[in-house]
Amino acid sequence: MFKSVNLLRLNHGQELLSELTKYCEKKGITSAIILGIIGSLEKVKFGTAPKDGKWGWDFDEYEGHLSILSAQGSLSVYEGEKIFHIHMCACDPLKPGQLIGGHVEEAIVWATVEIYIGELSYQLERDLDPEVGLTALRTT
Repeated sequence: MFKSVNLLRLNHGQELLSELTKYCEKKGITSAIILGIIGSLEKVKFGTAPKDGKWGWDFDEYEGHLSILSAQGSLSVYEGEKIFHIHMCACDPLKPGQLIGGHVEEAIVWATVEIYIGELSYQLERDLDPEVGLTALRTT
């Protein structure tokens, strides 16, 4: 199913999306499934559904020693631009039972992060969904 499976390890202070972008450019990867992400963050910014119920984004930022519980997504192309669409769930060990999560906008590594990337042999592409004003994966 996958053309290749890659592992990217990030270290303290690195920004997840920018390092993932650099890695995929270096490897020539333009189409992938982000199979999973584990590790810890010191800061994260999530895009979430707006609290007023309208289309668009709200943003929530968190700081601390955050543990990534689950994360997955895709790398696709929209009008020639590479788009990472990654959702993550994390927790702060100082706030037991509270989960945070959403669409990853920015994430700074605390100790380490491992990203598992399944490169596809075909190109995932996105189209603009005029109803919501956002891009969505084209069905294969």
